[in-house]
Amino acid sequence: MIEYEKELNPEQYRVVTEEGGPLLVLAGAGSGKTRTLTYRVAHLLESGVRPESILLATFTNKAARSMLNRVESLVHCYTGKIMGGTFHSIAHRFLRSYAFRLGYQNSFSIVDSEDARQIIAQVMAELKIDTKLTKFPKNNIIAEMIGLALNTEDTLEEVIASRYPFFLHLSQEIHQIACRYEQKKKDLSVMDFDDLLINCRLLLRQHTDILQTLSQRFLHVLVDEYQDTNIIQADIIDLLATGHRNLMVVGDDSQSIYSFRGANFENIIHFPERYPDCKIFKLETNYRSTPEILHLANLSINNNENQFPKALKAVRSKGMRPVMVSAQNVLKQADFVAQRIAELSRSGVPFSEMAVLYRAHYHSMEVQMEFVRRDIPFEIRSGIRFFEQAHIKDVTSYMRVLVNPHDELAWRRLLMMYPKI
Repeated sequence: MIEYEKELNPEQYRVVTEEGGPLLVLAGAGSGKTRTLTYRVAHLLESGVRPESILLATFTNKAARSMLNRVESLVHCYTGKIMGGTFHSIAHRFLRSYAFRLGYQNSFSIVDSEDARQIIAQVMAELKIDTKLTKFPKNNIIAEMIGLALNTEDTLEEVIASRYPFFLHLSQEIHQIACRYEQKKKDLSVMDFDDLLINCRLLLRQHTDILQTLSQRFLHVLVDEYQDTNIIQADIIDLLATGHRNLMVVGDDSQSIYSFRGANFENIIHFPERYPDCKIFKLETNYRSTPEILHLANLSINNNENQFPKALKAVRSKGMRPVMVSAQNVLKQADFVAQRIAELSRSGVPFSEMAVLYRAHYHSMEVQMEFVRRDIPFEIRSGIRFFEQAHIKDVTSYMRVLVNPHDELAWRRLLMMYPKI
């Protein structure tokens, strides 16, 4: 048996050993959120809960594998029957069994962002839209519009008006493309990543027998990074927990960073309204940062208008004070970063011991150009995803046509590799 009181701090221990029901865990940065979730799953297993009745939704599949491997080492039993993964991977597994109930083949293919852009390009060609004469948005922008509308549940017109107002006069044509795009995917028996979530929720809402089967199977539902869920993901979780209400969501309303992809931090803010009897726990002991960094973070977070009040406390000893620099624009920012790196290099700090962090890959462009201008060596660790690399897609196109002979995009890619075709 695990000695939970020895291995966890008091805040974590209360969460791990709490009985069922709706639980909201507000986990500040560096407070041992992953450890708490891992020990919670271990505690459920040691309490007699069957592995196949646990559902663990995480932000990455790697995080789920890491947690379940750790659980396995704690309880010394096989955890392969626990369903763990991202919302998309969980929805994918459900749909592999039940997609036929929505008019799809269970052997449907999944298209990535590049495939989606190709389908939209085909649709635009079929509709005879002259993109050059009308300055029409590119297919990747149209894909973004459609995805945002789906994930935020705003209408396409509302998304265009709020985020792409310069294309507002083309709303009717874009709506026509979106409708044809949806039909085209169904004809090809393919789904994009947004479809996985939309269709999973549709499946649970329209087919009560399937909802009952799944909610009776997964009697304990745990969700990581709840602040970054969108409306659809929150609905899926609520549906699965309808019968038993053994739902634990873990997150930090101060760390929501994916609103540009449709994430809605109000899911975590309004959780107590949806579950009035929920118990709220706070993890406020920070193991990651120095007191100086936490002091700055607390001062900043205190300005949030809509939040759960928290005060992170440091375990680490004192360190250097962080420095905040306000730049006039991205070019000035890049200049400052490069200048500071040059100064550190002259003082004897090797380039290999320096790092530049950024929120999104496109934020690095100006910094990269400034590094090149100053002859500062650098290595980029972000970029194209593994399965979106050309040579990987070439190989997977063979697998896709074997599983789904109707996958026109895979056939096109496959045949293009052969000369004279």
